[in-house]
Amino acid sequence: MAFLDTPISIFAVRPTRKFGEISANVVLDESTNDTLTITKQPVQQGASITDHAYKEPTVFNSTIYFKDNPAKSLSKMYQDLLDLQVSRVPFDIVTPKRIYRNMLISSLSNTTDKNTENVLKIVISCQEVILVSVSTTTVPRRKQKFPGGTGKTENAGKKSAITVGVEAFSELLR
Repeated sequence: MAFLDTPISIFAVRPTRKFGEISANVVLDESTNDTLTITKQPVQQGASITDHAYKEPTVFNSTIYFKDNPAKSLSKMYQDLLDLQVSRVPFDIVTPKRIYRNMLISSLSNTTDKNTENVLKIVISCQEVILVSVSTTTVPRRKQKFPGGTGKTENAGKKSAITVGVEAFSELLR
């Protein structure tokens, strides 16, 4: 059997990770935190009710390595990550397990030691930006309950502060 006759499915396809348009060479680890906050309100005799819940933004953390290549130096790769962070434009993170939409880089950390002298080791933290659409509307004056505003102020007379001794204050509290 010739090499070209071998079915492509038997070759291991290396999963890729992309941060926007930036591809990572090696991923040491990654973690995701998806949190649902469930509200609690105390009512009679200290019992709590849970009347609703809301999703917190997803947080994604990863340690990644980049290696020098003819197309991009390590310093250019690092600058691209910094530019992506500073742009504040949401991007997608693609991993083999999930696509994270509308992410921003909250922190980048670069470590260089004897083991990482010739590679770019980055610890990246990203957070989801929950985008909503907002609209405004104009209500015609004839449909407004109080079209003139919230009402007029009234003169309630002259007010002044008085000094009260401890005994008089105790009398007021009784």
